[in-house]
Amino acid sequence: MLAFTVLTAIAAPLDIAKIDTGMILPGRYMRRHRRPGHDYGEAFLYDLRFDETGRPRRDFVLNDPAYHEAKILVAGGDFGCGSSREGAAFAVMDYGLRALLAPSFGEIFQVNCIQNGILAVTLAEPVIHDLWRQLRARPGSALTIDLPNQRLIAPDGMRHEFDIGPLRKDRLIRGIDDIDVTLEHLDGIEAFEAKRRARLPWLPAAKRDARA
Repeated sequence: MLAFTVLTAIAAPLDIAKIDTGMILPGRYMRRHRRPGHDYGEAFLYDLRFDETGRPRRDFVLNDPAYHEAKILVAGGDFGCGSSREGAAFAVMDYGLRALLAPSFGEIFQVNCIQNGILAVTLAEPVIHDLWRQLRARPGSALTIDLPNQRLIAPDGMRHEFDIGPLRKDRLIRGIDDIDVTLEHLDGIEAFEAKRRARLPWLPAAKRDARA
């Protein structure tokens, strides 16, 4: 996955609370086989972005040309609540977002995002409200997220610290997931398997992962 260190990018204000994973990725899109050139980007928040005829809703923030290049979404509370569908995190990623800021997230959704290289930062509600105010006042404004120093710099220059677990932080900065972490111990795993096969030769040999 892509590493995340420091990101300076346009941020879009989404002042809607309790957007669940079924809104982030509508269920009808989950049957789609996700592959390059045919991903979940179109499906991201589809029913908020488009009306019943498939026309973009003019009053929805992500349809404003000022936010078309946004890579940061400043959302309302409980963003990503609801079902545990990992496809919701894929939809965020395929749409082109690298970071989410909100007062709270669905716990599983937040973990799924981080596992896929998307930084999901929890900030105090007054901070979120102030960011919304600044982004509305100057559409197309950029935020800077400095993950190594756990710091966010608002459009007005105000700095806000944020918390993230050291393990998740390390994986994001290095751009590694669970499989990559396992492969870091490949020599030890193979040595263990060789000893096991020598001691118990009737057991089947382990297959080497294709990513090794």
